[in-house]
Amino acid sequence: MAQRRLYQPTIADDHIRQLYQWAKRLQIPMTRLVNALLAHGLTRLEQGVENVSDPSATPYRRRTRRTKEHP
Repeated sequence: MAQRRLYQPTIADDHIRQLYQWAKRLQIPMTRLVNALLAHGLTRLEQGVENVSDPSATPYRRRTRRTKEHP
């Protein structure tokens, strides 16, 4: 039976580094931290607190693909 794949957006490397450091400081798994942050942010969006159409403070940089080096 074929399984349906869900969309998994790429998270910027800078965000991953910060999340990792915060998770270590708080001594919780990164997934729990990310879920808590998303829950809080989504609640604020539903309350109309944030305007998502504003540009981000720092522009998102697209990751470049690493190429394998040949010997």
